[in-house]
Amino acid sequence: MVTEPERPRRADAVRNRERVLEAAEELFATEGVGVHIEQVAQRAGVGVGTVCRNFPTKESLIEAVLTVMWESLLADARAALHAEDPGMALRGYLARKGSVHTRYLALVRGTAPGTDPPSPAKAVREELRSVFAQLVERAQASGAIRTDVGPQDLVALYSGIAQAIDQVSGEPDDALWERYLTILMDGLRRPTGLEHREV
Repeated sequence: MVTEPERPRRADAVRNRERVLEAAEELFATEGVGVHIEQVAQRAGVGVGTVCRNFPTKESLIEAVLTVMWESLLADARAALHAEDPGMALRGYLARKGSVHTRYLALVRGTAPGTDPPSPAKAVREELRSVFAQLVERAQASGAIRTDVGPQDLVALYSGIAQAIDQVSGEPDDALWERYLTILMDGLRRPTGLEHREV
């Protein structure tokens, strides 16, 4: 049996999907996952039916927003791999991650900690972890940071910063991110002679 090739989506349908996704991203980022589909439709300037045709469930819409967020971080991490200064590349990526966390604070708060996202968001996140590990290894190999810490250590430290900022200010605060990131990077520097006695 001959199967007809799938016809490309009409340009207006593609634009509507992009508008829905942009509207959902803005609303989830500022107001959290409690946003209603009707609000997304209104912000996007489309009908509720258009939203549901593109994203059958609210969960699928949240997943799409999370995928966009992680894809953006993944692109930044990949670019950082080609930077001349591995230490500055790692710092720059962590700063970018902090900025994204600040932007999506309401969404992050509404996501249960320790839960894995569904595919394809999960696949993007896993690749991001792999690239981040390479960033850490490059920084260590260049002597920019100590070698007795690993990617998971940095994730834990980063998470601690995020929680501290949330508790201290309760609101997105780029200045605090920059301050704590500077302290973190200072603490990651390789002390003189550490290469002979790391634990």
